[in-house]
Amino acid sequence: MNFQKTILVTGSTSGIGLAITEKFYSEFYNVVIVGKVKLTVINKLKKNFDKDRSLILNLDLTKVSNIKKLIILAKKKFKKIDVLVNCAGMQAVSPIDKYSEDIWRKLLDINLNVAFYMTKYALPIMRKNNWGRIINIASTHGLIGSVNKSAYTASKHGIVGLTKVTALETAKEKITCNSICPGFVLTELIQDQIDTIAKKFKLSNAKAQIQLLKDKQPSLRFVQKSHIADLIYFLCSDSASEITGANIPIDGGWTAQ
Repeated sequence: MNFQKTILVTGSTSGIGLAITEKFYSEFYNVVIVGKVKLTVINKLKKNFDKDRSLILNLDLTKVSNIKKLIILAKKKFKKIDVLVNCAGMQAVSPIDKYSEDIWRKLLDINLNVAFYMTKYALPIMRKNNWGRIINIASTHGLIGSVNKSAYTASKHGIVGLTKVTALETAKEKITCNSICPGFVLTELIQDQIDTIAKKFKLSNAKAQIQLLKDKQPSLRFVQKSHIADLIYFLCSDSASEITGANIPIDGGWTAQ
């Protein structure tokens, strides 16, 4: 058991980020949970994590001052940050010529800029401790494109590029940086899309899932949040010490097409 290591996951109050946090907490890591949510969500999370092994914060990370505050608070409580997972993100769908300029800027800020600033301010702590793991949650859209997803695809391609540069700049150190590129994951956001399809075509939930998957994900199965968490846990092991700069699909064959 390792009570010393600490993981910080952005966008970890729900979905994939929370699943990652829960995995590492179960493996006796200290956890830093952060998101922009209602106070009721924060209070509920505090009941599920021991206060001595967790730091749970409600912060808008698009403000660099809040990123600096987060890093300071995490370091103050746990002395170091061993693992950083940049998971915070949003999605908005629209043709390019109709895409809201405000949403474009907001999406790039949350999906890409936050990851850059988190890396910028966490990296010196990892270097001081001579060990670190940085994992960026990209997407299949970091590797390929889809119509009506210009901002999301641009931001995730940016994440893939940031991952490569971070890996090169830390290659001679005991620090690695990789990205995970999931396909369809059964999250609350995806369930909303399934519900829309079911209502539109008068389908059952199961058939609506297949309808969503069949155009993209050959396995016709959703990636599980726990699969992503398990892969990240492996990337933090000594066995993965020479895996760096990789952008790893976990997509049921989506990007193999």
